[in-house]
Amino acid sequence: MALSNALQQLKDSLSCCTYHGDQHSHVLIKEADPAAKLTKVTLTAPTGDWFSFDPDKGRGKAAQMSPLLATGKGQNHHRACDCVVLIDRGGRLTALYVDLKSGNPVGYSGQFKSTRQFVRYALGLLEEFHGTKIVLVDERFVVLYGGKPASVKVVVASPIF
Repeated sequence: MALSNALQQLKDSLSCCTYHGDQHSHVLIKEADPAAKLTKVTLTAPTGDWFSFDPDKGRGKAAQMSPLLATGKGQNHHRACDCVVLIDRGGRLTALYVDLKSGNPVGYSGQFKSTRQFVRYALGLLEEFHGTKIVLVDERFVVLYGGKPASVKVVVASPIF
């Protein structure tokens, strides 16, 4: 099953895409921080009209995803969660925001807010400059955390996918 034209167009506009439902049945989320205790999570998903991207990899001093996400002092909005999965159901989009945390989970609220705004920005650009409208109808936020070094496998079923 190929991605819908609208979702393919959105995927093509991002430089940090990781997995997509026309070729994958999972999403592997990795935490880059060497001090992290929870380092990997695998989301199992059916094939379909979805893709994931890693907003954390698309930001930094030389932001690859967007200069709006370049990091710098005092820029609380320049934050990102570890993974976003976008699922298209006939032009109606569900966004699943995932962040991995070790020990006591803190700091995810700002990461989710910043990433959510970027997704809305990307959808607005797609509509404004390409005439493709995808309606964002549902957003879900997931924090996965653990206290010991771990690799976790999470099976995600309907109604998300």
